[in-house]
Amino acid sequence: MPKVGLEEKEYLHPTQRWRRALANVPGSLQTITTTGCHGVPKCLFTANPADLDVLRTSNDDAAKLASLKFLGHWIGDIRQPLHVSFADDRGGNFIRESGPCVNSLHTVWDVCIIEKKLGTDPQAVARDLMESITDSDRATWVAVPIAGWANESFQVTRRKSVQYCVRVTSKCAYQQGNETFSEGEEEKVVIVNAVYLEQHVPFVRDRLKRAGIRLGHLLNTALGQ
Repeated sequence: MPKVGLEEKEYLHPTQRWRRALANVPGSLQTITTTGCHGVPKCLFTANPADLDVLRTSNDDAAKLASLKFLGHWIGDIRQPLHVSFADDRGGNFIRESGPCVNSLHTVWDVCIIEKKLGTDPQAVARDLMESITDSDRATWVAVPIAGWANESFQVTRRKSVQYCVRVTSKCAYQQGNETFSEGEEEKVVIVNAVYLEQHVPFVRDRLKRAGIRLGHLLNTALGQ
């Protein structure tokens, strides 16, 4: 997963098609119900079908390989809560954490909870996660449309315990008395300790499991299996 968060980072596709990869939403939004990109032409919602179309229709093996890799990246991004959040603080990259992760709050959710609580061997982590997935889980998860995938992450993002934002009436603010972050100002600090990691590892496990099942389903569907 990239260390950058929700900045307007763009990725160059082999077909020279640029796309914004991540999902910025306004602080006033409470629930994601559509696959709109909220004021920008390209985001995760447009990237997924574009690369699936390449897999289905292209005769260019290099382009298909690139799209296969991008799809894994997009589905990984959309499962990570702080990839579906707000542009001003770059998805938590402008929120410091005080604890064992030694970086930003974005990195806590990108990497640190996984490494500290699940382990650093990707294959071992995957085997452990797969053992607890039922047929019912699979059927339920693949039936959810992509807007629902993003909304699942967004609802974690907005949880009080995550400390990403402060709820002010129906809005999410950067911190009390400061609705949005401006570059150059002092960044807020979230205390990430053993309790924080333990409290949120169930969300990380759940998001990883859903991402794996949904990616597999997309690829099986696109490749006719």
